[in-house]
Amino acid sequence: MEHKSILIQILYMAISVSIAYLGRHFITLADLKDLTSTLQNVSAAVFTLAGIWVAYSYPEAIARFTNPKKFSLIKGTEQTQRIRSLVLTIFSSAFVLVGIVLFNLLSPYIQHLFKAFDLYSYIRIAGISVINYLSFIQLQAIVRIMSNNLEFIYSLMKVKAENEAHDDLSK
Repeated sequence: MEHKSILIQILYMAISVSIAYLGRHFITLADLKDLTSTLQNVSAAVFTLAGIWVAYSYPEAIARFTNPKKFSLIKGTEQTQRIRSLVLTIFSSAFVLVGIVLFNLLSPYIQHLFKAFDLYSYIRIAGISVINYLSFIQLQAIVRIMSNNLEFIYSLMKVKAENEAHDDLSK
């Protein structure tokens, strides 16, 4: 992982814990039920969408590297970066889905175990922090999908302009 990515994750964690700490007195884990449901649906959709993009892009990227005479290697490198971003998006969404499943699985047990102690407010902060952090990860994945879509449109427009310029020169 790059230093920038690590710093972003640390920032997400710090913001998640800060928000949870500020809301510890009035937000309950039950209040997060709708958010976890939405997060699960969005994660599954992004996971699927990114998977479709990889299925579309991967064969073309491999062709660029295996047949450099036919394809531009620079475009192959751009395609590789796009696929890398999409795979990270899939991984992020899968991580969020696993996090939600574990949260839903462990939350009742942890709440029950620590209710007898005076640690329940810490458990609430931890639970809210986890959901906040997963939300930030999923938002980042959505932005990556949007960015990849914009790059794809840009690539199409660039190819169209190159083809039109080539056609104009051929006349």
